[in-house]
Amino acid sequence: MRKRSSLRIMLDLIHLAKGELSDLVVAIIAGIISFLSTVGIAISGALLIVQLAWRIDLSFKKIILMMAIFVFFRGLTRYLEQFLNHLVAFKVLRMLRDKVFAAIRRLAPAKIEGSNKGELISMITGDIELIEVFYAHTISPICIAVVCGTIYIVSIARFSPPIALTTLLSYLLMGTVLPVLFSKWAKNTGYVLRKEIGGLNNIFLDLLRGITEIMQFSYRDKAIKVVEKSNTSLITRQAQLIEQLALLLGIEDAIAVLTSGIAVLIGMRTGLSWHILLPIAFGIFFSFPAIANVASLGNGLSQSLACGERVLNLLEEEPVVKEIKNGVDLNLQDNKADSIIEIENLSFAYGEQAILKDFNLKIAPGEILGIQGESGCGKSTLLKLIMRFWSADMGEIRLCGVPIENINTQSLWNNIGYMTQNTEFFEGTIRDNLLIAKPNASDGKMKAALEKASILDFVESLEHGMDTRLTELGDNFSAGERQRFGLARCFLEDAGILLLDEPTSNLDVLNENIILSALKEYQAGRTIIMVSHRESSLKICDRIIQMQGQE
Repeated sequence: MRKRSSLRIMLDLIHLAKGELSDLVVAIIAGIISFLSTVGIAISGALLIVQLAWRIDLSFKKIILMMAIFVFFRGLTRYLEQFLNHLVAFKVLRMLRDKVFAAIRRLAPAKIEGSNKGELISMITGDIELIEVFYAHTISPICIAVVCGTIYIVSIARFSPPIALTTLLSYLLMGTVLPVLFSKWAKNTGYVLRKEIGGLNNIFLDLLRGITEIMQFSYRDKAIKVVEKSNTSLITRQAQLIEQLALLLGIEDAIAVLTSGIAVLIGMRTGLSWHILLPIAFGIFFSFPAIANVASLGNGLSQSLACGERVLNLLEEEPVVKEIKNGVDLNLQDNKADSIIEIENLSFAYGEQAILKDFNLKIAPGEILGIQGESGCGKSTLLKLIMRFWSADMGEIRLCGVPIENINTQSLWNNIGYMTQNTEFFEGTIRDNLLIAKPNASDGKMKAALEKASILDFVESLEHGMDTRLTELGDNFSAGERQRFGLARCFLEDAGILLLDEPTSNLDVLNENIILSALKEYQAGRTIIMVSHRESSLKICDRIIQMQGQE
């Protein structure tokens, strides 16, 4: 994973928002006017005191009018700054969510299978939300502080260079030294905190999925301890950040008060008249909020940059298997080869764990091939390699005589139907979940697919039929029903090659026979590869091979 400096993270995040720079510039200009107006209000108040005490030439009415103008511009520009900053932030966050999902899609399934799902959820939700701090509360404050600080110093220098120099040193201390120190102090804590939040999400996902087992096997006390341990660690990290923030705020206030006091002392020592010194002192004290906004970034920005780094790393991560777009399209109908699928000297390992070694296989067009073997011998892995979810370490897979690496990925998937051991469902209706296989399918085709999967009668018995909603993961249906819905998807997709991984494992004997008969009828020249531990599931196969595990 690439490590970036804080500056590099900020520059990369700004580059992502280049399409919103015009709004960002307007927000910065509005912010500059807003903070200058705040100082103008303070100086107007000081001038009122001076006018009443020393009777300066400026009339009371003019000072009140000037203050009213500053108040108007302060309110208007403050609203405009906040509105545009957040508008830019939300537009960029929308874009980032799209990019993160596209990156996950690009990295799937190889890099996603073994990843921490809770951490991914944390990245898509919490991390991206926290990046909003950078776009809405970082870029503008830094620009505003630099411009306003320069204007303040130049204005003060006209009346007292020593006071201007003192104020400049305080600005640099607050706006440069403090954020750098606190950012370094908080950066590691912020990064670890985001990792731990991702870990906690993963823990809750596991516990929610296994809530029945937790109740059944008295795992409750252990589960509570696991959550408590993770929560305790999170609270410790968060407490560290809060302590740092409290210290930072105290230092900021101290610098503002001390600088204003020192300015008064310098003015008195240099003989500066009170009707000039008092407005300068007021202006200096009320000028610090623009600088303090930058100082406060050192603590709050640490988590935002930690989130930004994680998101940027994900966006830059390379997939294990790159999508082929400039290859050839697969055409099963024009196959002239003896074998529709040919595997030659195939070897594959997950890291150091060898799964397949010098594996060879030829599958004829229209053949139903059964694959048996002990767990871990590579049956499911073989199907994933044919789908090119993973790339072989050695050897070659050819479809219709074409090496799989030369076939356009989308064309490959369009011609192969693949049913995994655990068919995934999404929250929505039965109809929605079927249309995943073929978005433009008619009700008639969907019902035909359901009938082949021996579940049409069940669906029609439901009150809302195909408009019956599935809960998250389809948990309101049994494992056998979900499996038949998965088969219905495959039938609806109507691909020329069908890969089935344990397609009848959750079915009773009666429904298994119905499904097998449907598969035999569905075959009609299609090629089917069926992986199963059950002898009965392979009785329709033209040929059965035994796979051996690697020692």
